[in-house]
Amino acid sequence: MKNFFRSKEKVDLLLYDSIFPNPLSGFRMAEFLALLSHYQHSKIIVNPTDYEVVGQPDSQHLLDLKALEKNSELVYHKTRLGSVADILHYDAKLFYCVFLNVIYDCLPYLEKNKTDFIFTLYPGGGFNTKDESSLQKLKKVLTSPFFKGVIVTQEFTRNFIIEKLDCPQNKIHYIFGGIIPQNSIDIKRERVYKKEDSLNICFCSAKYMAQGLDKGYDIFIDVAKMLLKNNYNVKFSVIGGFDQDEIPLGEYSKNFIFYGYKKYDELSEIFLEQDIIISPNRPFVLNDGSFDGFPLGAVVEAALNGVIPILTDELQQNSHFTDNEMIIIKPEAEAIFHSIEGLIKNEKIVHLMSNNIQSKSKKIYSHENQLNQRLKILDIYI
Repeated sequence: MKNFFRSKEKVDLLLYDSIFPNPLSGFRMAEFLALLSHYQHSKIIVNPTDYEVVGQPDSQHLLDLKALEKNSELVYHKTRLGSVADILHYDAKLFYCVFLNVIYDCLPYLEKNKTDFIFTLYPGGGFNTKDESSLQKLKKVLTSPFFKGVIVTQEFTRNFIIEKLDCPQNKIHYIFGGIIPQNSIDIKRERVYKKEDSLNICFCSAKYMAQGLDKGYDIFIDVAKMLLKNNYNVKFSVIGGFDQDEIPLGEYSKNFIFYGYKKYDELSEIFLEQDIIISPNRPFVLNDGSFDGFPLGAVVEAALNGVIPILTDELQQNSHFTDNEMIIIKPEAEAIFHSIEGLIKNEKIVHLMSNNIQSKSKKIYSHENQLNQRLKILDIYI
């Protein structure tokens, strides 16, 4: 691992990130591994400033690098420790990164270096539709003379940057979904729900605010208590940043398992034993203009393992899934409660929806679909 530069190095593709190769950020891990493996002359600069965001010490980055060396020596040797200023040490045909904050931090050095760039504008990462500072950052990025294109994964995002920021439509590439780890893409689900058994229901999210109001953790707990109060045979699992003290469970605590944060490749073992994942997230709660993608990454991983999503879509971002595959509801406990009641009473529907969502998710989130579309875009400039 080198953390210095002897001369300006020519590469086809240069990446920058603030958490790679942390396995907790599974989608970034998958995307950057794929891109660095595909393009022979490629490099990634990493300044691991976001480890504190996921509650890990900076020293964990060294352990993650050792794991990368063991699992992908090729990509390990393309990884450089550095800062955004180290962009100046490269003569790159194209630069790529994800999230608004990242590309904005890189922008002065890309412009000084006269390096063309493309980025993915995911929800989050500094993108706030009602914050003037965020919008000014995005406007500056989109009007840079070296801006060649933006990949968006939500129709809401595409429409917003066209209508509010006058982004040229020919520079916007809409690809629903995202590149995710492929460890569950061909997984076989053996669990079949029977009415005489418990219906297993889970919630999975990082914690960004008290009681997880943005992700609807409070709604999930309300639903759980309603089901248990009505003596339904249900069990609950919570994965991520919440524990039993976040919202008191009282007499119902024995019906919950709290797993804490899990690496992406550890989720499948849990999800294969779940029947439903509840994801009642709310837009514009964490911040006035913040919103999540649809579905959340955790929901995608659950779906690949045959778990039925019951989720919200307040911004109407769904363009691919039907009501035979997932249940879209308002962020209201009673509505979710009644949806689950219907599933408890019809094990055939549970089995059918489980098969349907797993099959559809495999098609949408396969590398053949997600990665290949991105490579076609990047290849234009490389």
